[in-house]
Order: sequence, then C-alpha cells, then structure tokens
Amino acid sequence: MASGFSAARGFAEEGAKALPTLLIKGEVVSLDTADPAASLLKVKDRYGFETPIFLTPETKVSQDGADQQLSNLAVGTQVEVEYNFDVNTAKRHAVSVKAAAAAPAAPAETAAPAETAPAPVEEPAAPAEAPAAPPAETQAPAESQPPAAPSEAVPPQPEESVPAQ
Repeated sequence: MASGFSAARGFAEEGAKALPTLLIKGEVVSLDTADPAASLLKVKDRYGFETPIFLTPETKVSQDGADQQLSNLAVGTQVEVEYNFDVNTAKRHAVSVKAAAAAPAAPAETAAPAETAPAPVEEPAAPAEAPAAPPAETQAPAESQPPAAPSEAVPPQPEESVPAQ
C-alpha cells in the first residue's frame, strides 16, 4: 500500500510540471488590477458561470492579433482566455487573453436585423394559407371518429360484467 501512495505522489508531481492549457470563452465581468503581480479577471461563460482567472505580467493580452494593455479589457468585452489550472492551489492562471474585435461586430449586428426583419414578415403569409386547408381535412376524420366512440364504450361493458361475476 505504501508503494501506491508514492506512485500517486509521482503522478501529482508530474501533473504540476505539465499543466494542460484550457480555454474559456465569455464576457468580461470584472477586472481587479489592485495587485499588479496577479490581477484577477472574472469571465462569465455562456451558461452564466463566473470564472475567476489570475493574470500575471507574463500573460499575453491581444485583440485582432495586436498586443494590447490589460487596461483595455472593459466590462462586457467578449474574450477567449487560455489558462492553466493549478490543482494544488485550485487557481486558474491565464496564459493568453484574446479580446474580440469590437468594430466589425457592431456593423454586422446592424446589417443582420435589417436583412432578417423582412424575411419573417413574408414567410408567415405563405404558411398561414397552407394550414387553412388542413383543418378542413382534420374535421372530416373527426366526423368519422364519433362512430369509434361508441365502440370504445363497448369495452367498459365487459369490465362491468367481470365485477358482476
């Protein structure tokens, strides 16, 4: 048993040396730069979870491939953060932070609603006519179903006869 514990320590030491790089995409919630040695960035992912990530002076911050200052990260900015998770301290340490481009995103959002707004107005008109015909067809089978209802009433009669016996 003692050998099992020493092997576990060996694996733990190896894990501490070669940490896997993980990725989180989300929105900047806050940036605490009070401690210049390790600033704290909180990122909210698509599920709404806020993940704290420590930023060191070695962390690379970029936007559109160009290096940026940490102070350029504003609340609400979309980011992709590559980080290492230290299992010993349970802390995330950022390797790189890539901020989304702000300028191209705004025109794309403006153009997309203008194109999609007329399309839904045209589409509902055609499907509205198509469902008008099927309800007439559905009524015809509904009329043929009432004779089935009396036949459904027949099975309860044998059930009544069973308790009578």
